[in-house]
Amino acid sequence: MSKKLNVIDLDNTLLPYNSWGKCVMEFLQRPRCFMPIIYYSLLRGFGLLSRGMYQKSLLGVIRKTPDYEDIMRTFGESLYEDVCTPLLRFVQEETDEGTVVVLCTASPEDYVKYLSAKLGWQYVSSTLDQDLTHFNHMFREKKITAIQQRYPRKDYDYHLAMSDDRKDFGLLKLFEASYLVRKGRWKEIYPPEGEQERIWPDL
Repeated sequence: MSKKLNVIDLDNTLLPYNSWGKCVMEFLQRPRCFMPIIYYSLLRGFGLLSRGMYQKSLLGVIRKTPDYEDIMRTFGESLYEDVCTPLLRFVQEETDEGTVVVLCTASPEDYVKYLSAKLGWQYVSSTLDQDLTHFNHMFREKKITAIQQRYPRKDYDYHLAMSDDRKDFGLLKLFEASYLVRKGRWKEIYPPEGEQERIWPDL
C-alpha cells in the first residue's frame, strides 16, 4: 500500500519570511563575515552572481565561523518558533500514521536539517559538500527531480503540496491537492482533480 506524501515549502510558506535572508543577517553581524557578505551581495545585486552561486559563496564564508555547527543548530531550531501555526495545523490534519511529510526548500541543509528534525519531517534542500566544491541548489526543476527520485510514485501517493511561489507550479501540479500560500493564508489551486488545467487563485 502506498504511503501518502505531503511536500511543504519553507520560506514564505511554512515560515512568514525568507529564512536564508535571516541567516545571512545573523552572520553579517560577525566581523570576519561582514566584508565578504557585503562583497558577494553587491555582486548578486549587480546580477554578476546567480542565486545559487550567491548561496554557495556565502556558505563558503560562514562555514569558517568557529562553532558553526552549534550556531546552525541553534538557528535552525529557533525557526520553529516562527512557523505559521494555522498552516502547520492544517498539514497535521492532512497527515496520518502512514504519511511522509517533506520540507522542500532551496535554503541550505546546514540549518534546514535541524528545523526538519524539530518538526519530525524529512527534507529536500540545497546542499554543499565539506570541500565546498559540489553544490546542489534545490530550485525549480531540481525540486521536481529530487522529489520524484526520492519518493517515486510507485511507492507514494502524491497527496498534498504547498508553496508561495508560482514557479513551483511544475511540482505542485503533481499532487492531488495543491495550495498557493500568501501572507499566512492559502487557497487550493482550481479546478479540482480530474481537469487538465489548474488555475492560480488570487489571494
